[in-house]
Amino acid sequence: MKKFIAALILLLITAVALSQTETLSETGIAAEVNGEIITMDTFLSKVLPNYTEISKRIEEVDPLFSEMLLNTEAGQKLLEEYERNSLEALIEETLLIQYAKEVGIEADIEALREVVSKSIMDTLTELQIEKSDADLFYVLKGYIDGLSSYEAKVVRDLAYKEVLSSLYEAVTVNATVTEEEIEQYYLANSSRYAVEEERADMKVLLFDSFSEAYSVWKAASRDANPSSVLDTFPEVQSGSYTREEIEALNPELVKSLFKPTEGELLSSVVTLDNKYAVIYLESYSPAGAKGIEDVREEIQGILISEKKDLFWRIWQEQEFKPFKEEAVIKRYYETGGGE
Repeated sequence: MKKFIAALILLLITAVALSQTETLSETGIAAEVNGEIITMDTFLSKVLPNYTEISKRIEEVDPLFSEMLLNTEAGQKLLEEYERNSLEALIEETLLIQYAKEVGIEADIEALREVVSKSIMDTLTELQIEKSDADLFYVLKGYIDGLSSYEAKVVRDLAYKEVLSSLYEAVTVNATVTEEEIEQYYLANSSRYAVEEERADMKVLLFDSFSEAYSVWKAASRDANPSSVLDTFPEVQSGSYTREEIEALNPELVKSLFKPTEGELLSSVVTLDNKYAVIYLESYSPAGAKGIEDVREEIQGILISEKKDLFWRIWQEQEFKPFKEEAVIKRYYETGGGE
């Protein structure tokens, strides 16, 4: 009985949401982009599930706001604006897919459909859910034709993401960075790479008993990778320490820890913070600035990312914008069939 009531409530919520879009088109077509149709089912599959979820959540959080959103003129205008923006997003996606097709980039829709369909059916089988029950579930989620509408939306979303990724890669493939650019970036951001205090990065195991500490140190000293031995203990601590911090714990350790290293186990058990410690020194950073060789890879990644974003913005302005402006777009939700 509870499941039936819950389903009924969801159905009513969906009906309310559907009422927001029922006047958009009487033709079954939401828009037409260069002759390609965006069906009302495609459009509704984008907005209704969101309406359904929003309605539920707002009702739970603030019934008054929910009432205002669904039953006032201001609320209706907000929902209408959301519908317009949602359709514009679909038009934009369609245009990008069309542009990509013209330059030889296209998703294999049938292959995607097979993968999505198989994934859905496998899930239903695994969970022992009847297809009719799944259809009802997705209708209640806001997909007008149930499972088929949901499947179509997933396929379209995956196709768009695949095309967008391939197009972005094609547009930005020539993004490169010169040595001069790396050096200039390093100089312009020298403060970012400054190290105010020298630091020692280390792994530390603390023990109350010298015997316990010694047995672990002995095992680590015999291992080709001492650090991995310390990692077997859940209580191992990894940290970065300044000279001042180490001097406060044990001044005698400063010489052992604050020195260039490629990674090493200290040559004996030491005392630290009134306990016996096994320490593996991972790295040492002197005060001053990191050298350009230490940060070259990081800078290169930053500059490549920036250049790719620049190439993409240039493409949007010089290539995609004119393509969009020349497109023949009919928005039926605004005029019932006009331009």
